[in-house]
Amino acid sequence: VGNSPWLSYDTDRSVMGKYAAVFEKEDPKLRYLPLAVQQKQIIVTCNYEARRQGLYKLQRVTEARRKCPDAIIVLGEDLTPFRNASKENYNFLKRFAWSGKVERLGFDEVRVPRPSRAYQPACQATS
Repeated sequence: VGNSPWLSYDTDRSVMGKYAAVFEKEDPKLRYLPLAVQQKQIIVTCNYEARRQGLYKLQRVTEARRKCPDAIIVLGEDLTPFRNASKENYNFLKRFAWSGKVERLGFDEVRVPRPSRAYQPACQATS
C-alpha cells in the first residue's frame, strides 16, 4: 500500500475469512469445528480450526479427509452465496468511505481511496 492513493481491504486476510465464513454465518456452530470448502476435488479454503488440524488451501479432498477425518467438508460450487457476501461487504465499506467511492476487485477484495492530507474528519476539526 505505501504511497498508494488506495486502501485495500482483503477479507481473505481478515477475521471474516472468505468462503468458510459464509457457511459459518449460516450455522455459527461451524466456527468451532474443522470446516473446509470443496470445489472440484480440492479444498479452496478452510476455517482456522481446520487449519490447526492440518488442512490448507488447494489440498486434495482425499488428503484432507485422511488428515482430519472429523472435518466438515461442504460443497462450494454454487458461487451465489459468495457473491452475495461480497456485495454485503462492499456495501458495508461504502458507507464508511469518505468520498463514497469504493472499487470491488473480486469476491474478497475492496479498495477505498485514501483521504487527502487536507481532509479532516469533523471529530478532528480544530477551532
